[in-house]
Amino acid sequence: MKIATLAIAAVMSATSIGTTALAQTAAASSPMVANDMVTVVLVSEANKSSDATTQVPDMYRKPSSDTVSKAQSMLKKDAALMKNLEGKKVQMENVVGIETAANGGKVVYVK
Repeated sequence: MKIATLAIAAVMSATSIGTTALAQTAAASSPMVANDMVTVVLVSEANKSSDATTQVPDMYRKPSSDTVSKAQSMLKKDAALMKNLEGKKVQMENVVGIETAANGGKVVYVK
């Protein structure tokens, strides 16, 4: 019985060490953005709501060329975000703004 218990403990210990190392390697090698960490806001649809929590800031409803340029520049620098948005069928030229949330996630405003 003790041998079986020790064998199980050794396997569980090795498994947790391997998983931690894999997670650390992935985090160190590329800045991945999980799907649930990216929120896409369609500016025209969000403005139809009267709920204050869904209202889009003015700077994204009527974006200046500088605001759009900054968003496009951020996209070009973040391949993981671009890949995530492509998976959500977002056309990159329609991105007018990007905000970083307190939890590190991204809010992407699309026209």
